[in-house]
This record gives sequence, C-alpha cells and structure tokens, in this order.
Amino acid sequence: MQDTQTRLAADARLQPFSSRTGFYAGGITAICAGAFVSLILVVAYILTSNPDVLAMSVDFRVFWAAGKLAVSGEPLAAHDLARLSAVHGLHVDAYMPWLYPPGFLVFVTPFGAVSFMPAFLLWTILSMALIALAVRPFVAGITPLWLMVALAPAHYPTLMLGQNSLFWTAGLVAALAALRDSRWVLAGIFIGCLTLKPQLGVMIPFALLAMGAWRTIFAAIMTTIVLHGVPTLVYGVEYWSLLRAGLAEHSERVVGSLDQIILMISPVYTLTFFGMAPPLALNIQWAISIACAAAVFLLWRSERASFDVKAAALLMAIPLSAPYLWYYEGALLACAALFLLRSGIFKVRPFDLAVLAPLWLGGSLQALNTFADLVDQRWLGAAYLPPLLIICLGLCLREILPRRTLAMP
Repeated sequence: MQDTQTRLAADARLQPFSSRTGFYAGGITAICAGAFVSLILVVAYILTSNPDVLAMSVDFRVFWAAGKLAVSGEPLAAHDLARLSAVHGLHVDAYMPWLYPPGFLVFVTPFGAVSFMPAFLLWTILSMALIALAVRPFVAGITPLWLMVALAPAHYPTLMLGQNSLFWTAGLVAALAALRDSRWVLAGIFIGCLTLKPQLGVMIPFALLAMGAWRTIFAAIMTTIVLHGVPTLVYGVEYWSLLRAGLAEHSERVVGSLDQIILMISPVYTLTFFGMAPPLALNIQWAISIACAAAVFLLWRSERASFDVKAAALLMAIPLSAPYLWYYEGALLACAALFLLRSGIFKVRPFDLAVLAPLWLGGSLQALNTFADLVDQRWLGAAYLPPLLIICLGLCLREILPRRTLAMP
C-alpha cells in the first residue's frame, strides 16, 4: 500500500531523533516510564501483601474479578455488580461494571487464575511489550524514538489503572503495519481482535470501505465471529442480554452526569467544560463524529494522501468521534504524533514538536494530578486535546486538496 520511496522519505523525516539530543530524550523517557511503572507495581505489591486486601483500587480489579468468576465456572456473574465487587472486595458500593463482549472475558480469564499481584504484573508487562512491538516498524530503526513512542507519557494512565488501552492501540498499529505492507488478511485479523473493545473501532470500517479492502473486511468479520461466537456457545446467549442491559444502564448514568465527569478527553466534555448545556454539547459531538467519518473516508480513498497521513487521521478521528472517552484512551495520541511526523505535516523542529507535545503527553498530566489535585482535571485534557486534534485532522485533510501552481509571466 505504501511504495518504498515514500516509506524511505517518511523514515528520513525521523532521522533527527538519531542525534545525541534524541538519545538523551529517549533515555529520559525510558527512565521516567520505568520509575512510574515501578512505583505503581511497588504500591500494588505493598497493598496486596496485606492478607485482608485482595486487590488494588484500580480498573484492572474489574478484569481480574471477572476472570476469577469465569475460572470458578460463573462467567455470567461478571454482569452482577454485587458479585463482581465481592470478588475484588474494594469499594463495593462504587459503580464499576463489566461491559465487555464474551471474547474479552476469555482474554482476561487466565489472569483470574492467579492472585492480583502476579496478574497485574503480567498484564503490565504484556501491554508494554505489545505496544513496543507494534510501533517498531514505524520508527525507522531509531532506538531513542522507539523508546519515546513505546514508553510515552500518554501511556501512563492506562499503566496506572491497568486498563486495556495499550492492548487496543497495539492491535490498531499492528493492523496499520499490515495494511502498509499489503498484508490484507493479517490486517483483518488484527482489526477483528479490536472488537474485544468495539466502541473505539467505529471509524475503522470507513477507512477499509474507502480503500476497498474487501479481503481485510472479510478477515475482520470472520475473526469477530470466531472471537465472540465461540465464547457465546460456552457462556450462552444470555451473556448478550445481560451485556445489553448493563450498557443501557451505563449509558443512562453517563448522559445524566455528562457535565460532572472530569477525566474525559472527548469533544463533548470540552464543550460542557466551557459552559455549553450537555444536550447541545452531545448533539454537536454527534455532528463531529459524522464529520470524522467523512474525513476518514475521503482521506483513505484519496491517492493524494500518503499512508502516514491516512494513519494519523484515523488515529485522531477515533478519539474525536467517541463521546465516551476516558483519559487513559489518550494512549492513541502518542502514535498519532508519530504519524504526523512521518507524514511531513509536522517537522522535527522546536515549534512543531511543542505543538505535538500535548499528544505525546496524552492524559499523563491528568494521571499525575490525581495525586496532587492542583487544578481542575479538564484543564489538563478536555480543554485543549480535542481542539488540537481537530486542527491536526484539518491539516491532514489539506493534503488532499489540489495543489495550486503559480503561472509564470
């Protein structure tokens, strides 16, 4: 899908990161990420060393508890909030439901076979390893840049919470690598795996339809059927009715508290933060989602846009189009910044890097602010990330406009 000359040109744009400055930047990124992850794991170890504490109060406790219920032969009990909370034993009155398809329950079941600490450690290592492998084809063999992307601060929230955002991001980037190499079926398999968390993948079909990637579409459909069909045979079709009821309740809760959730980074939260009424903000969000779908379709259909422009646009359209987007989904943004550099829309120079810095940081400032609580969390994400993504998506669209040439006198 991308010819050798264009790929080499994109790789050449990243060469400044192979300098001594790039080496220092990559090293500092690795040290900071190592210190952050180590601190989280040490805290988890200390807390769970107490025999009365089964888990750490992070999102991963829901995955772990659901896995334990599946291991004990009660997979449907994952939809029972009281049963789920009783397994991990933390904040049992808090609303932390299980809202995933059956394939994801299969994925987390092995983690429920062990105690919380080794499960959390394995989850963290696996998520970091997968994102590191996924981004490697796009860093032109430059180790400092690889470290800067694979260990970007944008990944801190998902590592802190034990969320699944890095797994999802790694799957999408791996699919992009397969598409770039015209490995259509492999790309479809990766995309099918993304349906383990389907709400983020709405923009992907528009890209595939625009380019007419029918083999990829077919492979994605078949992978999805296998991933969710086989577990349904094991768990029973009742799983889906319970999931549907859980999603309906969750949607009602979110809409009812739209202007009170402070750790979101989607456009609707930017609008409510600046004073817009939630119903109007939600309507504008749907309009933005439709516009993002159109932008993705136009870019992926155009021969003027390079592959890196298309990839960057998709990675930005996904968070822009999702009304329900927590700060840990900002893991997508570091990869978006990488593709913006590869495309040539931004250069490796101080001003451009300063513009891209918020994408590289993602929701990390919000994560750190949860400990310090210095400012309103929305100033650290919702207030500037969606507008920046809209601007960058507009710059991608500019790439498909006809080039005007000045007539010589």
